[in-house]
Amino acid sequence: MPDQPSASARHDLENTVVGRLAALADRTRAEGLSADLRKDVARRVLDVLGNSLAAHAQPSAHAVTAVARDWAGAPRATGIGTGDKFPAATAALINGTLAHSMDSDDTHLPSVLHPSASVVPAALAVGEATGAIGAAVLDAAGVGIEIAVRLGMGGYDEELGNSEFFERGQHATSICGAVGSAAAAAMLYDLDVEGIADAMGIAASFGAGLLEANRTGGTVKRAHCGWAAHSGVTAAEFARHGLTGPPTVIEGRFGFLHAFCGDRADTAKVL
Repeated sequence: MPDQPSASARHDLENTVVGRLAALADRTRAEGLSADLRKDVARRVLDVLGNSLAAHAQPSAHAVTAVARDWAGAPRATGIGTGDKFPAATAALINGTLAHSMDSDDTHLPSVLHPSASVVPAALAVGEATGAIGAAVLDAAGVGIEIAVRLGMGGYDEELGNSEFFERGQHATSICGAVGSAAAAAMLYDLDVEGIADAMGIAASFGAGLLEANRTGGTVKRAHCGWAAHSGVTAAEFARHGLTGPPTVIEGRFGFLHAFCGDRADTAKVL
């Protein structure tokens, strides 16, 4: 079966980029973030909530929430400001869209991305669905933000002075955010190191986002973070049920960095 990794490939996960990121996630879940980092993440959660509540009049909010209300599913997580509950991945879609609809969410430079608008909604949705304590949600969101930023830095070209994602018309916020969201969701679903790595490996196939709307218009960009959050939660749910991702998903010949950034990618910055 060619789509199944060999036992040795799985065993060597600790030597891959995604394996090392998954180990960071697992270690942080066990040890917890420091008090100052939890405080920083809590500020980002508050920022996401404020942006989300302020965005309800936006066309993107109306469109995504209307579609989500038509989807069936168990009511497990809250859509911010909607008064309704949805499946975790659906709530993450709504809330990620709300968080980015005003385009005033937190920004990391020089990776040129908004890390919290996808990761925090994913963590909040899965945290609510699983009954996680607040500290665990903050720890998961903190790790997811860290991973999204690290992936964005892997695509930053110092000589160019810009993100290679951006130069190629790709929205690093949604592409990297999907992987960070998957890590956060997988932590809260209590997956082991392999499961967290699988969730990120799966989400790397789901992350997407073109920036043409910045040039010629359209409100689709505002939904990018929602789709990234949705993709991350869905990837973690797939991993829970046995779907796997490639162990070299970040650094491989057909992996994340080379596919999106080509030879300008710098894997070392991710680690």
